[in-house]
Amino acid sequence: MNRHLHRPGSLPNVVLGLLSVCALVALLLLEVARSYGSDPVLSEKATAMRLMQQSLAVIKAEKLRSGIKIDASIDIHETGMIGQRYNDLTTTLGSLPSKRTSTDPLFAAALVEMLDKANVHKGDSVAISLSSSFPALNIAVLSAASALGLKTVIISSAGASMYGANDPDMTWLDMERLLEEKWLWSHRSAAASLGGIVDTQGGLDGTGIELGLLSIRRNHVSLLEEGGVSTQRRDILRRLDLYDAMLKGSKPAAFINVGASQTALGNTLEAYRLAPGLLEKPVVSDDPERGVIFHMSERGVPVIHLLKIRSLAKSFHIPFDPSPVRQTHQGASPAAYSRSAALMCLLALLALMALTKYHYSARTVPHPAS
Repeated sequence: MNRHLHRPGSLPNVVLGLLSVCALVALLLLEVARSYGSDPVLSEKATAMRLMQQSLAVIKAEKLRSGIKIDASIDIHETGMIGQRYNDLTTTLGSLPSKRTSTDPLFAAALVEMLDKANVHKGDSVAISLSSSFPALNIAVLSAASALGLKTVIISSAGASMYGANDPDMTWLDMERLLEEKWLWSHRSAAASLGGIVDTQGGLDGTGIELGLLSIRRNHVSLLEEGGVSTQRRDILRRLDLYDAMLKGSKPAAFINVGASQTALGNTLEAYRLAPGLLEKPVVSDDPERGVIFHMSERGVPVIHLLKIRSLAKSFHIPFDPSPVRQTHQGASPAAYSRSAALMCLLALLALMALTKYHYSARTVPHPAS
């Protein structure tokens, strides 16, 4: 009688089944260990998102009241935060998908997360450079600052890239003032420059400079006179001096930059290699025309750099230019798997497979009876 127990190199079906069950159990354990609700700033994230949503609603309502058209062909979510393709306040090219993506309130939650990771605490002062190119990101920053109870020292620019806050009747400075008047927060720019309008010389008919100046004057913001590329090094140092003066010589808890202003980035190759988000390591450049970002980092100030929206959105699981209209978010970060639990499960499965292989390879296979 033949007693063929199993083919060499194979495992009985029952053993394979048991190994599969063990793998499923490991997956279930990982799900159970998933850290829902463990975010220490979950409440602040929800507050920041709510503030951003309220702010966007206020600005949209004011635009509609004032007769400013919301072009649904480009502002597909009808947020009211997408500006014109081009006018005399327009400074550079701009990505429409990035501008639409920046209106997601999840960016306010992302800012809270980055500030918390940078060890910024309630009552701390942060230095901020805001760009009219990304008004929604500006709102995300100020929503996060409000949710965390931070003091802000803000310098803005009036010029905007395509689809930014380039409507002459509703510039970023107008939005900022409106939100303060509606008691959303008390954050206001201490100074504003014309930004890239200087280099474009006010657009095709030259009216952009006057429109920018009108925006600065009617919102009662101090004009920061800058000369564009020709005086860039001087302008960068002047901005640093202004931050120092407003902070009374103390170091800010963080520096937040929105957009790609020349004073923030400077004229260096290193600037265009900067990753978006919280810069994990100090950024260094010996170029004399390095921007405010580099100077702040050299001083030991944590830097949050908001640019390269596709990459930034991916880092925080924010949909990039979704269509149709995205669903309402609840403000919670995606639940994270426990790395230690995953490693333990992996090691246990590998050990079980090794023992099983050793057990069956050590057994002899009887020859058929002759």
